[in-house]
Amino acid sequence: MKVTIAKSSGFCFGVRNAVSAANNAVTEHSGNRKLVMLGEIVHNKYVVDKLIEGGFEIADSAEECPPDSVVIIRAHGVTPAEIALLKAKNCDIRDLTCPFVSKIHKIVRENAQNGMNIIIAGTKGHPEVTGILGETEGTGVKCAVIKAPEDLENVDFPLESAILISQTTFSSEIFKKICQTVKNKIEKYNVFDTICITTESRQKEAASLSEVSDSMIVIGSAHSSNTTKLLDICKGRCARTFLVNSGTEVKCLISEGKILPDDRVGITAGASTPEAIILEVVQQMNEEEKITNQGFDTEFANAVDLIAQVRRGAVVKGTITSADDDYVYVDVHDKSEGRISRKEFDSDPDFDLDKAVAEHSEVTVKVRSIKNSDQGKEIILSMNDVVSEQGKAEIEEAYKNKTPIEVKITRTVKDGVIGSYKGVDIYIHRTQIKTGEVKDLEAYVGQTLEIVVTKFDTEKGRLRISGSHRIIVSEERRKKSAEIWDNIEEGKHYTGVVRSLVDFGAFIDIGGVDGLVHVSELSWSRNAKPSDVLKVGQEVDVYVKNFDKETKKISLGYKKLEDDPYYNIEERMPIGCIVQGTVVRLTKFGAFVQLEPDLDALCHVSQISSRRLEKPEDALSVGQVVQAKVIKIEPDERRISISIKEVAPIDPVEDEPAYEEAAEEAPAESADEQA
Repeated sequence: MKVTIAKSSGFCFGVRNAVSAANNAVTEHSGNRKLVMLGEIVHNKYVVDKLIEGGFEIADSAEECPPDSVVIIRAHGVTPAEIALLKAKNCDIRDLTCPFVSKIHKIVRENAQNGMNIIIAGTKGHPEVTGILGETEGTGVKCAVIKAPEDLENVDFPLESAILISQTTFSSEIFKKICQTVKNKIEKYNVFDTICITTESRQKEAASLSEVSDSMIVIGSAHSSNTTKLLDICKGRCARTFLVNSGTEVKCLISEGKILPDDRVGITAGASTPEAIILEVVQQMNEEEKITNQGFDTEFANAVDLIAQVRRGAVVKGTITSADDDYVYVDVHDKSEGRISRKEFDSDPDFDLDKAVAEHSEVTVKVRSIKNSDQGKEIILSMNDVVSEQGKAEIEEAYKNKTPIEVKITRTVKDGVIGSYKGVDIYIHRTQIKTGEVKDLEAYVGQTLEIVVTKFDTEKGRLRISGSHRIIVSEERRKKSAEIWDNIEEGKHYTGVVRSLVDFGAFIDIGGVDGLVHVSELSWSRNAKPSDVLKVGQEVDVYVKNFDKETKKISLGYKKLEDDPYYNIEERMPIGCIVQGTVVRLTKFGAFVQLEPDLDALCHVSQISSRRLEKPEDALSVGQVVQAKVIKIEPDERRISISIKEVAPIDPVEDEPAYEEAAEEAPAESADEQA
């Protein structure tokens, strides 16, 4: 008999986290407050019984939870209404909802608020599905829970009006068939493959293993959705597939001849199955038989070591005991302590290592390696690897579901930047940072960007991940653009941002759509250039002058009526008032006098002097300050006429007659000559 143990067996991250937190609550419990599980924390009698022995009670609803009690919210999650009721009872809520389930709650909540109906591929009445449906209460949308493609025929609302999601433990094979059925009715971005990545890999591994096994053992509870899906998958590929929940049941199968001595036996386990039960099942197999695990032949003792808690690649909890200059030492409940490089702690300024050592703080770590030497076991641990593994799983799920994630830009590289998500590097090319050209990459270091994961490549044993912020920006612009074109009207004002300046005007982004402000609409000044008035990136108030929905063109206005030099001109400078100005230009027919910036008045040549002038230059010069009376205003023609001579005429200076000059220069005659 050769036995192959599936690598993905036992507690998933969400269940492990929930059970660990529940056990911690038992340890911390002082007896003053009741410990309550809101529903069984996992679908496994062994786990639940252990917690009940530790002091937990089970409540089927929030109404049954006593006031002021400590309430554990299981990994399946609950409805928002139940959370609100617990808060009203002043309960200490320990929300241990699986992160993957929480993400589904968010997707359903946001889409329901936007009026989208909901289709869930899952099991009606399952706690996870019930919790998800709670997010739609009060929104007025319709919901349907389906288990197969044919169930879509009974949905009583148009598929086009809905989004499609899946229960985290749903069969990935069936979900793909459902997606194929709705692909021409539900838009691609409204289909969310929310099957837990751990569940999907577990199902794929179980399918592969059962195809090459003579008999298959599925360990777990018949009440667990995750386990029953594994059972269905294995039964479809291996006729002798058995569901067991203890080592005794396996022993019976062997003694009854249902599992034969020469069988190739595959073993898998549901996400709610504790390692203790997996170990118990394996121990019942013949100790003299060889076990194949992950493709390697090993003795049974080594297989048990792989299942045991402290093994290479395992994620375990431990207690910090001491530290030196190089390592931090952690008790992981093994004969030898494990150690973590001190650099992992030094890189986190918020972690107080001295306090952690003094208080023997608990940490979650990953076992990097275990080596046996003459001095005993050498167990190398890492905290960063735990965060990184979780980050990789979440990034892969985000890649599959096209769900945006937030990254912090840590450094620049050639032609791009590196964003960090839970210790995992994601490359963002400079063209994917925004819609326009990026000139200064360094300016983004330290910033947080929301991105879509566009590449998740694990080929050749090296993980390559790329992302794009531009996709999100473009999608936001597309949505805003549709909204603008639906509501646009002449005269409507928008707050926009200057995107570019050209000789003939400025292009303004009014929220997903660019409009043009012609140069003539930028300023009341005739000679102003776009760059004299606006700067790229400047926020401005503009209004719609006209638009064409077919050509998608919008003409915008920028200059304001109250900034017009001729605004209320007849009130500010009524006919007959005296004004002062500066001569700025002389022509054949008169002089232009600047009364205010961008406001010139014309003084006709006949209104300058009390004498008849041939040309204005005979009495005036550019730059000369004059006073005049307003004699005519034509606002529509944008003309003002003034008269200098009606205030103080400026007459030209005339030369004296030539004969008088000659008389002054002639010598005086003598008296004799006069006689």
